[in-house]
Amino acid sequence: MLHTASFYAPQHWVGRLYRVSRQHPRGRPAQWETLPVLYPSAELLRAYRAEEMDFDAFGLAYRQALDAARASAPALQEWLAQAPALGDFTLLCFEAAGLPCHRRVLAQWLLARAPGLRLGAFR
Repeated sequence: MLHTASFYAPQHWVGRLYRVSRQHPRGRPAQWETLPVLYPSAELLRAYRAEEMDFDAFGLAYRQALDAARASAPALQEWLAQAPALGDFTLLCFEAAGLPCHRRVLAQWLLARAPGLRLGAFR
């Protein structure tokens, strides 16, 4: 079951942990696995932070980039195929619950592309 949470809310972490942000939180030990193929590109993040696009446009561009990666990255295809069998896992990044965040865009994208994957807590 897929969950999402902030690095700063460990009470919401469930099962295996995956960092899906480009950066690691300072001062925190690495307690998670990384999935670099799922990170938003640096260029996309820069454009969003510079307010060159709103969050809806960011989400669309991010989903398009994920689709392109899925088509060309065997490691992503393999991970998607095994995701439903992982049991509980949590996608982690920096944003607090309730704020616009790429981990929730990613979670929705994963749910649409990994048959059998179910949604747990969506923070």
